[in-house]
Amino acid sequence: MTVALVSTAFLLAIEALVRATTAPELLAEGYRFQAWSSNWMMQNLGLEDMAPFGPLALWLKHAYPPGLDVIRYALMMPEWGSGLNPDPVAVDERLYIVYAFLYGITNAIAFAWVRDLTKSWRWGVLAASLWALSPGHILLATLLEPSELSLVSVSFSFYFLYRFLKTRRPGYASAFFIALLVASWARSFIQIYVLVILVVAVISFHIMANKTSRRWGWTLLNVVLIALIFAYPVKQFVMFDTWSTTTFGGYHRVGMLHLEPRDVESPSAQGTNAPSDGWASIEDQVAVASGTIIVSEPPQDIIDNALRFSSRFNTQELVRDNYRLEAAANQYLRNYPLESIQALFKSLGITIPEMLRPTSIYTNNVIVESLPYRGVWDWLVSGWRVLLILAAAVALTVYQRRWSGLVQLSRRYAWLGLYFVLILLPIIWSNRYFPDRQDEGPIWTDAVRQKMFLAMPIVVFVITSLSHASNAFRRSRAQRTTSF
Repeated sequence: MTVALVSTAFLLAIEALVRATTAPELLAEGYRFQAWSSNWMMQNLGLEDMAPFGPLALWLKHAYPPGLDVIRYALMMPEWGSGLNPDPVAVDERLYIVYAFLYGITNAIAFAWVRDLTKSWRWGVLAASLWALSPGHILLATLLEPSELSLVSVSFSFYFLYRFLKTRRPGYASAFFIALLVASWARSFIQIYVLVILVVAVISFHIMANKTSRRWGWTLLNVVLIALIFAYPVKQFVMFDTWSTTTFGGYHRVGMLHLEPRDVESPSAQGTNAPSDGWASIEDQVAVASGTIIVSEPPQDIIDNALRFSSRFNTQELVRDNYRLEAAANQYLRNYPLESIQALFKSLGITIPEMLRPTSIYTNNVIVESLPYRGVWDWLVSGWRVLLILAAAVALTVYQRRWSGLVQLSRRYAWLGLYFVLILLPIIWSNRYFPDRQDEGPIWTDAVRQKMFLAMPIVVFVITSLSHASNAFRRSRAQRTTSF
């Protein structure tokens, strides 16, 4: 708690200092550290959409997980509850404060995890300090979109999963699923294949857990939590015939396969009749003709829902786009598996280099640009330097644990590794075409920002390996001194 409060106070003080020493014209609209207001962030609802419709707007008018907008809805209540129009500036200012607390909590997770592994509060303070000073983390904490909320919830999920695998206490497994539920409402990374893995996880965790009288109760809670995690994708399927919880899911699917969106057309666009079995599986509605992929028209009910519950990033045009592009991607994967694999490897050439760039370059940020150590920091955590750091940590771990120890660790923490991969996959295949800019190719990716969701376990691993190496060196030195 102390680490979280000190970190929060630190960020709020930095924000106040930058505002006091920066000319107002250098701040967006005189108050923001970066260009975008939360009211106009991509896939957020505008306050003007939420306020008249009420809380159901968060469910019915949203395509993207509404976690951030739940917070924004609460933050607009002082004005809206008093009969005034919502104030986007006031909501942004309050959101900065909320995110400062989330920033502090993230730093506290790093402290708790490293202290648990090293049994040293000093190493824990080092981990928290690195997170607190990270230009990339400061950028996310002052970016008025869901990234910081995603970061803290994903970091909690990693930590609680680690604690369960270490202690076998069933309560930690439930804490993991709660954190995953929050993460699923903050970030679009829950895909339908994840459901199968989570069901297996619940069964596996029940078997692995300590045999206590409350074990069945915790398992029942886990089943309920999985149902809640998939409530939103199921809503999307019922309303819009897709499991994607993003308006641009289709663009992501064709992007990672390098399929040109303009080569995917509906029968009406080709001047032909729609397939008679228009309600059949979309995979069976796709054909390739003269280099153009023909897909069926979207069912009328999803168009009706898009018209009825339209919002800024949930329109019938976007619903149509998502339907036709997902249909094309699904059919291409099924009919051309080898070409699909080649395209996926080609996409790695776009996203992995982006992941090796420093997160602080994601967008201009007045606070980040004022940090005197930013240049050195960004150089150290990018390119071949970060790969060298990771390789050194792996080498130290192999040397300390030997192969027998590594096998034991792998068996105990296999679920942690699998969860890491599940978070990694949508990041390394996050490249997509940008609407109205298809000529640029599927090069648009957020991998430089999204890689931060993997940073917590990586930083913990590196610091822990250094701690163990330091302890081994001191013991060896003490033994040599004693022998003399």
